[in-house]
Amino acid sequence: MLSLLSVMLMTCIFLPSGGLQAQTIAFFPLLDLTVDNNGINNPISERVRQELIKSRKDLVPAADIMRFLVRNRIRSLASLNSYQISLVQKELGADQVLQGIIYQVAGGEHPILCLSLQLTQSSDSKIIWSQTVNISYADQTSLLGINDPHSLEQLYPAVFTELLAEFPEAEATASTTGRSLNVDSVYIHPKYLRPGEKLFCTIKTHKSADEEGEEPQLFIESAGKQYPLSPTEESNSFETSWTAVQEAGSYPVRLIARWPSGATQDGAIGSYSVDDKEPGVRIILLGKEIDGRVHFNNKLVIIPKLINPEPISHWEISVTDEDDEIIVLQSNVGHIPRNLTWRGQTSQGASSPPGEYFITFKVWDRAERESTALAAVQYMPEQPEIIVEIRRDEEQLLVDLDTISDTPLSFWWAKFFTEDGKLLKLAQGTELPSSVELDIDSDSRQKVECILSARDVLGNQYKKDINDLFKITEGELEEVETSIETEWVEEF
Repeated sequence: MLSLLSVMLMTCIFLPSGGLQAQTIAFFPLLDLTVDNNGINNPISERVRQELIKSRKDLVPAADIMRFLVRNRIRSLASLNSYQISLVQKELGADQVLQGIIYQVAGGEHPILCLSLQLTQSSDSKIIWSQTVNISYADQTSLLGINDPHSLEQLYPAVFTELLAEFPEAEATASTTGRSLNVDSVYIHPKYLRPGEKLFCTIKTHKSADEEGEEPQLFIESAGKQYPLSPTEESNSFETSWTAVQEAGSYPVRLIARWPSGATQDGAIGSYSVDDKEPGVRIILLGKEIDGRVHFNNKLVIIPKLINPEPISHWEISVTDEDDEIIVLQSNVGHIPRNLTWRGQTSQGASSPPGEYFITFKVWDRAERESTALAAVQYMPEQPEIIVEIRRDEEQLLVDLDTISDTPLSFWWAKFFTEDGKLLKLAQGTELPSSVELDIDSDSRQKVECILSARDVLGNQYKKDINDLFKITEGELEEVETSIETEWVEEF
């Protein structure tokens, strides 16, 4: 992913004053990735705000924050660049900027909340504190179940105790002196990368020289090291590259300008993140488990879950058949969907034959680390196959019922009627084979009708009407009505 940041560096050397004083904090609404890449969670944002006020933090009013976002047309939360942070100081008078991301949240009986906060100095965009908590119902359960949290509200005390335990109480007030370097644009890429990968930075400046007409030397500083910028063929353009550190984290990038006259300028121009872990993913298949394998007849609900919740750049899901042919392929950018539903069809809308299929779900984080989950499923859309054999034994008519389907039955029933519509017998059960005995006169040739119905555990339903059992020879069956009941959903 590439990031283009246009910034103006306003000041340079920062000298701490003698005393410490409380800082004004601009707390921005939390980005909720469980909604989408621009999702806002107002209830949790307001709860964090109240916790900060309770801890005697001096906050910029929420209404001023919203007006600032609208006025400056800021549409993406938790990603203010250094120029926008400088506007926070200039327009809102805030000393610090607090941003955060919600990676996972669930209420109900088993609440969970994964939340990250980051505090930045508005004077130089330096990150001075960050914290992430991931607390769920399972973390707070006690042996006797006393005071176990069963809602987000009951989970909040544990979350905020851990989240704000080391929140800075005060920070030195900064004063500024020195020269101003006029920077036109900054190009840092990639924004997210793996340990040991290479970063590139290109800076374009306006003509800037000191009183003696001498140009400054320019350096990039990151992770405690400095890298000289070299001029490019383009006028007033400079570039450099360096290797990311091995330790995961967010690293600010600073520009240092040194003039021969002794003047020095130092200011933040952006940041990048090093990711050393795969997001990890698993999938849950909501179907009927038979002999340790998931079966379905008309729709399969697929629920993807991140093992290590973090922002996702894009994802992909595919369905392959037993011949390893891909019959469904779907992908999208941004966070993973809450669930997907496969209706047993190909991407072209054709019905897939019954059989075994493999679901593959892949995710890539912002550093392009890939994680894959694979699961097998059995697609069984066909109705149960019921075999009917009829035998006559003196004063009895014997009806033998059996099935050759691999899917277990949920129920079956058979109703037998005389020619005048009188119910002769009702037989029912959950397993086959079974035999039904019908008492009849030995010399009777009265018509006997049978209505047979069965449904398997997947919901496939079988129904047949036999008009006259006496006319059916052994092993033969007259079909009058056959149906399969299904309920399709429109997904993919």
